[in-house]
Amino acid sequence: MIKGKLVQIDDDLMNIFIEGCMDASGRVSPAAVIMGSSISHVNIVSFPVEESLEEKVFLLLLNNGNMTTDEIAKMLNEKPGSVVSAINRLRKRGLITMTRERLPKKLGRSGSKDFNPRTE
Repeated sequence: MIKGKLVQIDDDLMNIFIEGCMDASGRVSPAAVIMGSSISHVNIVSFPVEESLEEKVFLLLLNNGNMTTDEIAKMLNEKPGSVVSAINRLRKRGLITMTRERLPKKLGRSGSKDFNPRTE
């Protein structure tokens, strides 16, 4: 299963072009072409809507709560400070909780926090 933003459908061969792709295991790709002959099922969850930074960060953390703010910023082409602010807003709204804090990189570990997105 691949999720993403539908960009175009080739009418002749029924190839589907998708941007901002994420597979079921959370791997992200900037774009994908799915050959029409390999498509067995298409499920349109919602119409395209511009997502806020908080929504994008929440979805990434939902798939992998161990991501660092730097990794999220790089994937979303945002500044790390903007990602930290978005995470703080999500925490204040009760949508995510911090489950533990790691030591800074200079002490031998990643400088990130693990987050637990609430899906209830």
